[in-house]
Amino acid sequence: MRLSVMLTSLLTSLMLLGACCPSSRTLPQAHADARSEARALPAALAAMNAERKRQGVQQTVAGLRIDDPYRALEHDDPQTQAWIAAQTERTEQALATLRDPAAEARLQALLSIGTFGEVAMGGTRVFFTLREAGRERPALYVMDSSASSAAAVPSLPIVDPTSYGPNAAIDYIFPSPDGRYVAFGSSDNGDERATLRVYDVQKAQVLGDALAHAKWSSVGWLHDGSGFYYSRYPRTGEPDYDDKDQDSYFARVFFHRLGEPQDSDRLVFAGKTGTDFPSATLDPSDRYLAITNYRSWTASDVWLWDRGSEPAASVPTSAELQAVVHDEDKNSSALLRGGQLYLATNLEAPRKRIVRVDPAHAADRSRWQLIVPESSATLEDWAATDHSLVVHYIDDLRSRIQAFTLDGKPLGEVPLPGRGSVSELAASPTGERISFVFSSYFQPPTLYGYDLGSRTLSRLHQVHNDVDTSAFELEQARVKSLDGTEINVDYAHLRGLPRNANNPVLLSGYGGFDVSLLPEFSRTALFWMERGGIYAQANLRGGGEYGEAWHRAGMLEDKHHVFEDFEAAIRWFSHSGWSRPARIAITGGSNGGLLMGAMITRAPESFAAAASYVGLYDMLRYARFAPAGLWTTEYGDPEQPSAAAYLRAYSPYHNVHDGTAYPAVLLETADHDTRVFWGHSAKFAARLQEAAAGRRPIYFYMERSIGHGRGTALADLVRRYARQYAFLSQALGLEPAQAR
Repeated sequence: MRLSVMLTSLLTSLMLLGACCPSSRTLPQAHADARSEARALPAALAAMNAERKRQGVQQTVAGLRIDDPYRALEHDDPQTQAWIAAQTERTEQALATLRDPAAEARLQALLSIGTFGEVAMGGTRVFFTLREAGRERPALYVMDSSASSAAAVPSLPIVDPTSYGPNAAIDYIFPSPDGRYVAFGSSDNGDERATLRVYDVQKAQVLGDALAHAKWSSVGWLHDGSGFYYSRYPRTGEPDYDDKDQDSYFARVFFHRLGEPQDSDRLVFAGKTGTDFPSATLDPSDRYLAITNYRSWTASDVWLWDRGSEPAASVPTSAELQAVVHDEDKNSSALLRGGQLYLATNLEAPRKRIVRVDPAHAADRSRWQLIVPESSATLEDWAATDHSLVVHYIDDLRSRIQAFTLDGKPLGEVPLPGRGSVSELAASPTGERISFVFSSYFQPPTLYGYDLGSRTLSRLHQVHNDVDTSAFELEQARVKSLDGTEINVDYAHLRGLPRNANNPVLLSGYGGFDVSLLPEFSRTALFWMERGGIYAQANLRGGGEYGEAWHRAGMLEDKHHVFEDFEAAIRWFSHSGWSRPARIAITGGSNGGLLMGAMITRAPESFAAAASYVGLYDMLRYARFAPAGLWTTEYGDPEQPSAAAYLRAYSPYHNVHDGTAYPAVLLETADHDTRVFWGHSAKFAARLQEAAAGRRPIYFYMERSIGHGRGTALADLVRRYARQYAFLSQALGLEPAQAR
């Protein structure tokens, strides 16, 4: 997620925070003594843990005897709610004693730097979500990219999410090909359960169409704007509707005619299983409809329907759907241009290639024509204009954009400002213009437009930022993992920071689901570095930085590689002389929260603190909580004996050992998280509190009216990071600003 507003200067903040050399300072003894008592678990909470533990379970899972002492904390009953409230209050009170008004003011300023969310194109129009100018959440804007010099972003958005409630957010946008309409999803309280709506740019109004159960939807417009194909989950009364786990499984493609009620929408495509996720796209003539059906993060099918030379039907029969790619354990995605089907695929190309085929013979691979061959760089994303293909590559952990004709002739590289990350690559379906967002560690997000015909790059909007980033420097390390594999670690800090084995380090990682971590602008990293800390990011196996082989090297039975990689990165900061365990903290969320849990339980002596949020920690029951059944292809199915064995070997909850001196831990979750069940954090926190030796605190905190991350308000982010950095400062022995 990204944020918005404005900053005060770096040098002023350094003076206000006294951050020239905080890495050499420790808490005054009076402060340390006053706060040490807050670290011990109060007797009342220990009693609540014991009460929940009395309902613990022992059972056999896939042939393994498993202890689940805090199973009761999965149940949303009065006792669990009392436990959550008491634990959250304890965390709130303990960290409130560490409040640093100057630090919170600086976080407010940094987190207020503008942020882009979604970007898409229709005709010459660029649609984007942006949080800036004091807004709490991103709003939807539109501007014309064809102007010789881009006009300033309009002061008023075309859609303000607060129209749908004080905690509403815009989750996605899909313009019609000519840019007259834009479909968007709005959800509430961060739960991502979106309603799909349509804005008419010409009439400057939101239309009456409101399509429910459109969480994570994708939209493929007819080119006359009369309707669209979209994905959604079952509604009440439809097959596979689940009132308990709504909008979790059985996503399907439907056709919607603009202006008609949702009851009139017709089913177009349904996958074989509840975990299938299809999306649809059309060619410019509307003759062909392609459906990419994602069966996992590693496998997808492509189906094709010939709608005829004068298409009137909106729904194919099963006999009319042609299987282009089917039942392969590989990923392919489809685009249609110039009467041809294009596929970006890792079939026989782990870093992906692009092929083209006549739709009439699409299933015949002998007719596939290689358009863009596999290269040493990883194909991360792609888009098509009217006459060109645009490809986003990851090359040596930086973004590059290459353009090609539809026949595969190179058109050259789109110039980028430096080593950084491209996101939200979009292309006009009716012209030769593209847009994208670029950022780097020291450049805030900037929206660019590029004309493939004139080969001119224009800056459409750069968020306001007055941080003097020349005060920082970026370095890279190549760290050897346990098996000798080299792992990249980027780390940044104040220029000239001494390598004195006493610097506070904050290391983050993810390592899963083919997600690539590139050099991106981080407002909270700036806060940490301004105060003298080192901010680091590790590129672990399981990500997508080096293609599908790199991803698969960190999934299923090879997930241990991710943990070995991150542990090597942690220990490198001590071995290199930059820091020592007492000054090292780690942080991550979601799948990165699982990574935090694994580090807490496998290498607790190598760092002093872990801040983890919305993480998975019970890997033998994770798939029972929707929508985690989608992830069995990444982690493995705990019901299968072979998978249960390796999941048990690293599952954080099952690898907590009594009497261990664990690092300080902050486990955060959210009551409206519809991705990762909050019970993971509750159970793991209780087990750690029971087992931990020493006086380092184990904190649990539940956010209210917040979800997995998307749609979080600026004010909530400020509170969250103020809490997190107060915790980290205490755990690493850093002096609070007000005590200096």
